[in-house]
Amino acid sequence: MESNTQPNHFAAPTPEELLRQFPVHVQASYSRFAATRDPAAADEVVIAIMRDHVPAKRQDSIPPIVTDEMTLTGDLGIDSVSIADAVFMLEEVFGVTIANKELVRLRTIGDLRGFIRTKLASLPAA
Repeated sequence: MESNTQPNHFAAPTPEELLRQFPVHVQASYSRFAATRDPAAADEVVIAIMRDHVPAKRQDSIPPIVTDEMTLTGDLGIDSVSIADAVFMLEEVFGVTIANKELVRLRTIGDLRGFIRTKLASLPAA
């Protein structure tokens, strides 16, 4: 019987590949998180991913510093489709699973950061 030696062309992208489009400091934050499990480094990546999902027409109205009180839909203008896309990316980058029923409780950046920190704390040590 022949073994299948062809490469898997459908492999999921690595977190580094997913974050390639982001500024170097965001990539460095992810690397720091991956090496140390530093929650502050994860926070920077979460915020960058959410900023990336702000609609183009709203980008200019978002302040340079995103605060915990800012709402995902109201202040950032992220629609439900973009939130789903951002959540998929967060799952892939951090290796967590986020259920739809968990999402409905997340209204602000602070809610999301805290939620991701909780998910990351429950992962086995790297």
